[in-house]
Amino acid sequence: MANRREILSVIAIAGFALLTACSGLYLGFVSPRAGARGKPIPRVPDQGPVIYQMASVFSKPNRVRLQWRDVPGATGYRIKVLSAKDDSLFVSPPLTSNAWVIPKDLGARMTRQTIYRWQLTVFFPSRTEVSDPASFATQ
Repeated sequence: MANRREILSVIAIAGFALLTACSGLYLGFVSPRAGARGKPIPRVPDQGPVIYQMASVFSKPNRVRLQWRDVPGATGYRIKVLSAKDDSLFVSPPLTSNAWVIPKDLGARMTRQTIYRWQLTVFFPSRTEVSDPASFATQ
């Protein structure tokens, strides 16, 4: 049989746990009552247009890596970065690989915690294809 001291210890611990749960004190977890601090970071879209498997791989305030699948028969690529209002911010130089990291000087034009869109232009010997826009978010 438990002695009186053990019973009082269990009651004290249960009382503290109940008090903590009801008051929203911080004990290593975020209380559901705790409000968000600052502007929320936008959700990065899951994937870009499926045909080219476009995706943003890495994002910092002014460094973003955009990649897509290698298109058979393509002679080159070009990226156009668009604002949320579909205004053209900048266009990449001609590319021969299937990834591009936005340089710091161009990335300086982008705002933190903002969703941007980008389009891929694929050059073939006899034609050009332009993808639907994909999205990425800066952190």
